[in-house]
Amino acid sequence: MKIGEVVSASVSGGIEAKLELNNPEELKIGYPIIVEGQKYDFYCVVQDIRNPATGIIEQIAGSDMGKSVVPMISPGIHEGYAGQIFFSKALLKPIQLVDERGKLYGPETIPPYFSLVRTATHEDVQKIYQPTETSMPIGSLRGISDFEIQLDFARLTEKPFALFGRTGMGKSILCKIVCNSILTKDIASILLFDMHQEYGMYSKGDNSPGLKFSFPQKVETFSLDPANNEARPFVISSREITPSDIIIAFQDLSPPMIDTMYAIEKGDRKDLVTAIREATPDADGRIHAGSLQALQRKIARMDRFDFVRDTSSDIFGQLISLIKARKSIVLDFGKYGQDTTAYLFVANIVARRLYDLYTGKTEGLPRLVVFLEEAHKFLDPQIASHTTFDKLARETRKFNLILALIDQRPSRIDDEVRSQLANRLILSLKEPNDIASALAGIPDRSVWEGIVGAMPPKTVLAVGDAIRVPTVIDVMEYNVDTVKRLFGEGTLNSEEISEIADRADEIFK
Repeated sequence: MKIGEVVSASVSGGIEAKLELNNPEELKIGYPIIVEGQKYDFYCVVQDIRNPATGIIEQIAGSDMGKSVVPMISPGIHEGYAGQIFFSKALLKPIQLVDERGKLYGPETIPPYFSLVRTATHEDVQKIYQPTETSMPIGSLRGISDFEIQLDFARLTEKPFALFGRTGMGKSILCKIVCNSILTKDIASILLFDMHQEYGMYSKGDNSPGLKFSFPQKVETFSLDPANNEARPFVISSREITPSDIIIAFQDLSPPMIDTMYAIEKGDRKDLVTAIREATPDADGRIHAGSLQALQRKIARMDRFDFVRDTSSDIFGQLISLIKARKSIVLDFGKYGQDTTAYLFVANIVARRLYDLYTGKTEGLPRLVVFLEEAHKFLDPQIASHTTFDKLARETRKFNLILALIDQRPSRIDDEVRSQLANRLILSLKEPNDIASALAGIPDRSVWEGIVGAMPPKTVLAVGDAIRVPTVIDVMEYNVDTVKRLFGEGTLNSEEISEIADRADEIFK
């Protein structure tokens, strides 16, 4: 459908179209548009829509003349917004050029004046988006609701990637779709730190299917919470704890407290937590009384961690055996889901063991994607150097250990870590610093900043080498029917589903 004509254009600034729509509300940010040049079709997205200011508009604004001159109800009577005086404009960002043979080129020229501007069709977008053997859909192209957009999940999981978005914008749903797709294509195994009981059998929040619902044979669940009798118990030996784990867990330790902790570690063969509890100031001043007392007060908070015990049980040996068997793991935090200290503490210990394993002998180890929620708490510039996740982001793709960040505050993630991200799935953000950081290093960043800031919930901008061009996608509905349609091979049968549903209250109590 024709929506207008080109009235100005530049390679760097985009294409401006005068619209011939009765109502500018018919067009939205991110919609796909075709500009028909003489040699190429210009595949574009809507970057901005505006009503230009004119002297006559300002004169009649606030009077009864406005509704008479620009009719709102009966556009057939009058040209209205499609007229010569009163009209809207759209700024279009060219993404690809398509010649008459269907060959694709970068946007390195502009169309002539008065080139026809129309909405894109299925035939148009099929030339841009070609599925591969390792691709699966994550939603539909914004503006063409029945055209599914696929990501290449083999390419997505080759290097670190991220899911960014404000709270409530759909990160958990998108993460489930990504995880299910990785497992469906058998591209990698997954380790996911599940703070809020979203990814096991069912989501505690909305009762949507988790990963074990889709892949009961591929996914194993562990839990820090002894009340979760559907998962294997996860227990950490106090002998496993290092100073960096405590630094990450508490994040507000002063330099003297950190120095005191390292001094205690060097001088005592007990487990670190016990050694700190029993330490006393020394004569040579290495362990200062004030710093020690402050550190001991901090450590006392770990007394409530039921999962830390003086045990010889090798939980990490179990995890490693499962990973070698190509199993995926969901680590449920249960009652500790709101305890940031517990999350930081456990995630760093697990990551450290995985880093040691994968950077040592990698033979027989599958590709493993580690999904990290609240990533900025590990990768803030002030704390990143103490964490294993900093090393994971920078070094481990060559060892087949891939980090996937999930976060609502990308501006608080270390710049160098963000520079390692080969793909980004960006949901709506509002803070200018977060938008700029999420898009840092992406060509035409200023174009996409406005789009990301205006996107509604459950709409994502996909950028990177897992998709041919930056694309605005309406994320698919995620429910039992969707799971069965896309990931149905491993799902439970109806009797098993009924049995688990009956036990749902007991699982989540």
